[in-house]
Amino acid sequence: MLALCAAALTAALTAAALRKYSPETSAVIAIAGGAMIFLTVLFQCMPLFAEMTALSEKSGLDGNYAVILVKTAGICALCSFTADCCRDNGQQALASRVELGGRIAVIVTALPLFENILQTASSLLTAAP
Repeated sequence: MLALCAAALTAALTAAALRKYSPETSAVIAIAGGAMIFLTVLFQCMPLFAEMTALSEKSGLDGNYAVILVKTAGICALCSFTADCCRDNGQQALASRVELGGRIAVIVTALPLFENILQTASSLLTAAP
């Protein structure tokens, strides 16, 4: 965690120092630093994702539930990172569109869960006396 914080501070200070002289370079450094941190955190989460999938399969549940959870978490994290980068560069409208796209992608990704819930509810209603 210390290395992650050091990398963030280094990127932030470098970007701030260059902002006056070269705003484009400053933006690239800030985005590159953020991407590096994002990827580092993502790789640190891989064992967590594998454990979630294994626990889901051991419990007798469909392993697809864990996969859908991981995909939606990834979509949320990626869209949040991208929207923050857009906001940092003064593009609020673009950031809002990225977030909207992320919300829609999460809904589309979760559709199999909704379908499964509806099928279960329907079977319970038809089985009830």
